[in-house]
Formats: sequence, structure tokens, C-alpha cells
Amino acid sequence: MSGDASSEGTVSAPKKFLVETLTGIAIFSIIAGAAVGLSFFVKFLEANNVDVVVIVGLKIAEYAIFVVDLILFGRFLWRTFTTTWSEL
Repeated sequence: MSGDASSEGTVSAPKKFLVETLTGIAIFSIIAGAAVGLSFFVKFLEANNVDVVVIVGLKIAEYAIFVVDLILFGRFLWRTFTTTWSEL
């Protein structure tokens, strides 16, 4: 019986890691999709001759959203990995 419990704990840690990683990927994709949508919106505004200051501000926001999303995703994966590793 005790052998079964330890093997269940070992199996549950990788499963937990998988579920949390897939959840993180989904959240990252949603936020990155917002950055891509903003990019398309900026191109639309450029085509309609909107002021350069507005375009530059939106491009900065677009890159900031993506970079922060990427950094936080990497941090999330690292923390999930270290937590899973310590549970093994």
C-alpha cells in the first residue's frame, strides 16, 4: 500500500506540471494575441494617416505587452518546474 502512495505522488507531480504548463501556455497565448491584435490595429491606423505620436505610443504599448508577457511566462514556467522538481 505505501509503495502505491509514493508512486501516486510521483505521478501526480508530472501531471500537475503538465496541467499548469498548458494553462500557462493558454494564458500566454491570449495575452500575446492581444499584442498581435494591437499590431493589426496600429497598421490599420497607419494606413488611415493617424498622427505619428499615437502610432509610436501604441507600438510601444504593443512591444511592452509582449515583452512583459514573455518574461512572466518564463518566470511562471521556471517556478512551476522548480516546484514540481521539489515534489519528486
